[in-house]
Amino acid sequence: DRNREVIEKCSALRDRLRWHELSFQVAEIGAYSPAAAPDLVLSLHACDTATDEAIAMGILAGSRAIVAAPCCQHELHHKIQSPQFAAVLRHGILRERLADILTDTFRALVLQIRGYRTQVVEFVSADATPKNLLLRAEKHHEPGDPAAMREYSELKKFWSVEPAIEGLLGGKWEVTSKK
Repeated sequence: DRNREVIEKCSALRDRLRWHELSFQVAEIGAYSPAAAPDLVLSLHACDTATDEAIAMGILAGSRAIVAAPCCQHELHHKIQSPQFAAVLRHGILRERLADILTDTFRALVLQIRGYRTQVVEFVSADATPKNLLLRAEKHHEPGDPAAMREYSELKKFWSVEPAIEGLLGGKWEVTSKK
């Protein structure tokens, strides 16, 4: 996290629990370079493309598991266009919710393409918070799921967008099948 106070609180909790193998660092996600590849990447309510940065770091590091609870996604909000969805897109709140759904769909598909068994679940009741979506991914299979690659490409083409996670993976988001 880039917030020093958050890191200090987490470190104090770690020390009280005697989880000495756990470490916390003050850093921007994209600039962070761990000494060893993390087994688990956890992103809780990281705003906008910070969730994409955390997911991309986990993928590129080969993490065994990635867990992300996205927060406010603004990246696709003004980019999505579709004559078929004009009635939805003209209303700000509906456009925003659709953009959130599309952003998380692209994230889930990229994880699947990169070899992760991925689930999108509600992790707390909607009564507690409207931001209750959780992307849960576990390294499970070889990269290159052709069905996920096709779905990703078709969705991207339909909405005429290029999701941030694709750029953050430096062109390494799509993998050809090893068949």
